[in-house]
Amino acid sequence: MRRLTLAFTGLFFAGLLGAPSSYAKPVEADVRALASSPQWLTTKVYIEGEPENDVKAKYPGVVGISMWDPQRNRYEFFYTDTGRSKHPDGGGGYFLVTGDKQTHILVPDLGPHRTIVRRLEKLDNTEFTYSREVPRDMVATNPPVRIYVVHAPYTGPIKTQMSN
Repeated sequence: MRRLTLAFTGLFFAGLLGAPSSYAKPVEADVRALASSPQWLTTKVYIEGEPENDVKAKYPGVVGISMWDPQRNRYEFFYTDTGRSKHPDGGGGYFLVTGDKQTHILVPDLGPHRTIVRRLEKLDNTEFTYSREVPRDMVATNPPVRIYVVHAPYTGPIKTQMSN
């Protein structure tokens, strides 16, 4: 019995000494970068492992113009064709970025979703990319896939204004 205890203790300490501090890839994220542009536009959506294949048409729910207010931790999404707010359908509310800058969490004010958890992939003054798991092609009965949603500062003609 003593030999088994010593073996488990040795394995425990070996695991502590040899374990990496994190398996997540480091993200260069600065939440203040969201304020570097008044509007952000979805420029590409792709499925994990297929970055050359833009599938925006299959994921219209994640495509649009977005506005972020890091001072109040508020966000709001808008349609790209009309500039109309998606707030009544859950496209607006509060957000936060976790202390390790790995996770971006949305808490909508309205709509069917309670909380949406997204993994931050890149966030700086020129690009905001997150990933999350959704049903393939946004069909509830399909198996989940990880999509990557890429945004760039929007400079087009549509001007949006946050509801709250």
